[in-house]
Formats: sequence, C-alpha cells, structure tokens
Amino acid sequence: MYTSRQLADLLLSTYFSNKDLGQNFIIDDTIIDYIGDLAELSDQKVERKILEIGLGPGALTQKLLEYNHQVVGIEIDHLICEHIRHVFEKEIESKKLILIEGDALKIDWPKGITDIIANIPYQISSPLLDKITQICKSGEGPSKCVFMFQEEFAKRICADNSFNRGPLWITTSLDWEVKLGKKISPSSFKPQPKIDSRIVSFTRRDLLNTDKITELLKSKNLEIPNSRLIRAISSTSFNQRRKKIRNTLKRQPSKLKIKHGYEPKMWENIVNKAFLMMGDDFSNYRPEQLSLENWIEFSAQIEYYRKEL
Repeated sequence: MYTSRQLADLLLSTYFSNKDLGQNFIIDDTIIDYIGDLAELSDQKVERKILEIGLGPGALTQKLLEYNHQVVGIEIDHLICEHIRHVFEKEIESKKLILIEGDALKIDWPKGITDIIANIPYQISSPLLDKITQICKSGEGPSKCVFMFQEEFAKRICADNSFNRGPLWITTSLDWEVKLGKKISPSSFKPQPKIDSRIVSFTRRDLLNTDKITELLKSKNLEIPNSRLIRAISSTSFNQRRKKIRNTLKRQPSKLKIKHGYEPKMWENIVNKAFLMMGDDFSNYRPEQLSLENWIEFSAQIEYYRKEL
C-alpha cells in the first residue's frame, strides 16, 4: 500500500503534470478516505462496477480496489496510463481493474456502471454531467456519483443561496439529489491549484415523481409537467436573470418547438393564465427568487393551459 503522497511523488519523479489537462493530484490520505466513506465503498450488499475518470497517480484507484469492487478507469494521458499499468499490474491482470486509455467525453463507456467516483479535471465538469444525463436517459448510467469539483462550480450545482441559482442547478436537481461535502484547500494537491475545491455527492432520483412533488401538484389538481418545459423556461429566464420572468417569458422559449406540442401563437395567452394561477406577484419575480417547487408548479400550470386552449 502506498500513501497518496508517495504515489504522487512516484509519478512526478518522471513526469510533469499537464496544466492543459487540469492535473492536480490529491496528496492527503484523509481526503481519499473521506471520498471512500461518502461513496459508501464498504457497502457490499450490491455488486458494483465503479468508473473512475482521470486516475492520476492512482491514490483513489487504490482506495476503490481496496473494497473488492470492479473498477473501470478511463485516463486520457498515455504516460499516466503507463504509470497505472506499472503500479497496478496484478490488479489489471486479474481484471479487478480495467484501464481504458482515451477521452472520457468522447468514448463509449462500458455497460453496467453503477457508480462514478473521480477527481476530475475541472474544465470537463459541465460536459461530463451532460454526458451522464444523456446516458441515464437511455436507461443506463450510475445510481451514485462522488466528484471533486471547483468550489464555485459545486455551489452553482447545489445553489446554496439564491445568488448561485441557475439552469445548472435546475437541470441537475431534476435527476439527482446533490449534497455538498468537504471543502478542500489547495494544499491537499500537488501541484497546488489556485482555487478551493469541494467534494460533491450525487444520488440518482426522479424529482418529478417524488412524494413531495406529486402531493404538491395533486393538491392543485395539476399533472406532472414535462422536464423539457422546466428546463426551457428556467434556462431562458436565467439567461436574462436581471429581468422579471414576465418579460423573459413573453415569447415562447426557442427550445420549445411545435413538434413538442407548443404553439408560438398561443404561448403568450397560455403563460399569462399560468402567471395568474401562481398569484399576483409571481410574474414580477426574477428567476433566482424561485424555488424548485415554484418552477415545477409553474410548468405544470403552463401544461394545463396548453391542453385547455
């Protein structure tokens, strides 16, 4: 067993980290252990196939293998792949570790992934979440993820205050229960990044079909709205976040097409009726003032009047 610092030093003795790939390696074992606890690696009740993206020196890889789950690692850097093949030669031979050299955003992932646990390059955070969302829509995809993100990005996902609310928060929350974990200082990495980091956990869910939401809509005689509508109106509103939503939603969002059941000529009438049902002040709100429940109920009202008119 190596410490995370030993693994980083071993790699960096013959290798220079690549800034273009966002390589900052964890050298604090307490952080590695914390990720393992947050990912519930000790839970052996279900057979798990864990994907790690960006293996680096292999400190997190070593922790994942410690619990006898199957691990699939995707690494874009050829020299790091060579390092991993040397350090984990036995695990690769026994198929406990499957190493794939390539770009995780471009290649097809193996089937049956149950978890994704990774200290990812921060520049791929948003496109990676987009890819995971698309995979989940196909019926595949993980049920749990634990990531190391840039602190600012993590706060935008969780929207811990109204200032951080945005389309990323809406889109992520529909499919995942997101929890902020520990804040990580630059000193826990080698080389040190210039910003703080944050560990974030994701647990798969279908927010629109949770008891809380179904009961809310039922109490108002509304049906569950289409997630496309929620994403479209929230994205359009946050693109002009200083404006009141009655102004940004005066015209039908471009993401809503006739083929989706939305008629531009009817939009203003539909949305005005939905505003009235939400209360007198609702149309004067700015997007960051709305909760997830507000966006869902408002979308359900739009759906109701779309079908009525």
